Order: sequence, then C-alpha cells, then structure tokens
Amino acid sequence: MNKLYIMIKNYLKLIFRNKVMIIVVPIATILVVAALANAFHTLLDSAEDISEIRMGYEMPADSKYAMLEKMMVKSLAEQDITAVAYETGDPEQLLNDGDVDVFVAFEKDGYHIYGDDKKMMQCRMIQYVFFQVDKNMAAAINGEVPDIKTASLETVKTSEAENYYGIIEIVYFLSMSAVFLSFIYQTERQNHIGIRYSVGNASSFTRYMAKYLSCLIIVILIQVVVVAVMVLSMFNVSMGNPVIFFGILLLTAVAFTAYGMVFFQLFDNLAVAIGLLFMTLWFAGFVGGTFETYMYSVFSESLKRVSPLYYVNRTLVETSVNGSSSMLGSCIIVLLAMTAVCIPLGVFITAKKKEV
Repeated sequence: MNKLYIMIKNYLKLIFRNKVMIIVVPIATILVVAALANAFHTLLDSAEDISEIRMGYEMPADSKYAMLEKMMVKSLAEQDITAVAYETGDPEQLLNDGDVDVFVAFEKDGYHIYGDDKKMMQCRMIQYVFFQVDKNMAAAINGEVPDIKTASLETVKTSEAENYYGIIEIVYFLSMSAVFLSFIYQTERQNHIGIRYSVGNASSFTRYMAKYLSCLIIVILIQVVVVAVMVLSMFNVSMGNPVIFFGILLLTAVAFTAYGMVFFQLFDNLAVAIGLLFMTLWFAGFVGGTFETYMYSVFSESLKRVSPLYYVNRTLVETSVNGSSSMLGSCIIVLLAMTAVCIPLGVFITAKKKEV
C-alpha cells in the first residue's frame, strides 16, 4: 500500500507539470458548449412551444402506405399531429399560407417531406415518426411484429439548447479523461522508467492502479468538480437530481479512464493511441447525441445503444428535464461492465508489457 501511495504521488506530480492540458480542458469544454448551444438554439428551444403539428399529405392509391392510411392518421392524432389529406395541392403554397406546418407527399415506394427553416423542429419530428413506420413495416413483413404502428417520441420534455449541450459536453470531455495520462506514458517511455518497475518488486496490479488512480483523481478534481460546476453555473444547466447527476459523472470517469488506458497500453506510439481513442469516442459521440441531439437523430435505436455515451447522455438529460429516466439502470450496468472489463484487461496488459 505504501508503494502504491508513493507511485500515485509521483504520477500526480508528473500530471500537474502538464499545465497546458489542465488549462485547455475547461476552456475547450466551455467553448464547445457555447458553440453547439448557439448552433442548435432554434431547433431545441422552439420544441417546448410546439403543442400541435398540422401535417398535410397526399396519398396516391398505388402507394404502399395507402392500406395504412386510417391507422396512420389515428396514430398521429394520438401524438398531437393532425393529418389532413389533400387530393391536389401545392406543398410550397400550403406552407407559405400557413395552412400546414409540414407536408408529406407519398409516392409508390416512398415519401417526400416538405417544410421550411421556420418549421425545422416539426419536420424532424415527422421524419422520426415515419422512420419508425418504415422500420415497423419491414419488421411486419418479416413476421417479427403483428401490426404496424407509429412510435411516440420517447422524452416527455425537450431540453433547451444550453441545458442539453451543457450536460452532453461535460460527458464527452469526461470520456476523454485518460488523455491526462499521456504525459506520464511519454515520460516513462523516454526515460525507460517501465523497465525499472518491471525488475523491481512493484506488482503489475500496483503499477496499473497507480496510473489509474492518479488519473482518476485529476479527472474528478478538474472535470467532475471544476468543469462541471463552471458549465452548470455559466449556462444555467439544470441537474435534476444532483445525486444521480454527479453519481453518473463519477461512474463515467471511472469507466472511461479505464477504457482510455487500454489504448495507451496497447500501442507504444502515443499518437496512434490517442488517434484511435479519439476515433472510437467520436463515433460513440456521433451516434450517442454529442453533436446532434439524440432525440431527433436519424439513427435507429439499436445503433444508438451501441454507444455507451448514449446511455449516459440520455440518462442525464432526461433526469434534468423530467426528474427521472428509464435509462438509469441500463446506464449504470453499461458503465460498470466497461469498468469490470477494462481494469482486468489493463492489469493483464501491464503484466505482459515490459516498458509500461
């Protein structure tokens, strides 16, 4: 235990030497939150003002959707979407006159959604609904479901832009937490410190945990405490339940620090390790709602669930705006599973690698 304490203290000193990283992370988080919140301000902040959508549509007799027309209109009505049939009509004229918010022109094997910039939110909601229609139709043809139905949007309320991206970007930068270790790995490899540890009496577990815990301490101090509090106060972000909010952030730090360390251990080239780590995190963020709101993205639910960030994002956002989230249990299981897999894997790699 004394060896572990000494090694953690030495690693913390090394991390604090890299002052640029410690300063850049909070600034970058705030700048990204501000940029994305501004870019998606109209889309998200107008969502709460939408009480009902008026959708015009034209349905030819030979369309594959014709046999579902009555069921579709009824299902849309349950979601506060009024569908009005037009035998003929100019979509652009109807939109300009304000007769409809969105117009859907059905074709034989597809459909075309008409809308304008002022009704972007309504268009995305209609797009989501008909994406679900197509998905369920395909499943019904394959005998997987008994009937065709549209799906309601899963969140009860929509978060404002600053609130949504304040939470999402805290999580995204937290997922990069292992980057704080890059200075340690670089210093060890340049000075061949790993060889000294390998011939000494420090176990592989001790060597691994020293790096892991030193990084985790920095991450909790910088990103969970300093960055999170700064973003919460500057952008007036609602936590919902503070215990759930900071509890999930801590679990995220624990899981993604272990995940990131695997890349530093597998690859001796730091540029390759960081590049591959960022690629996986970018994909997880792209699918999980980091750059485009997960509520209205075109990705299927099954693809979203591939990303661990989706579970964290959705849990925290829904807790923020609704007070609770049905995803909480799944989120905790995913983060614990990541930790349970990555830490033993990291210890195993440490035992096999001479340098680190």
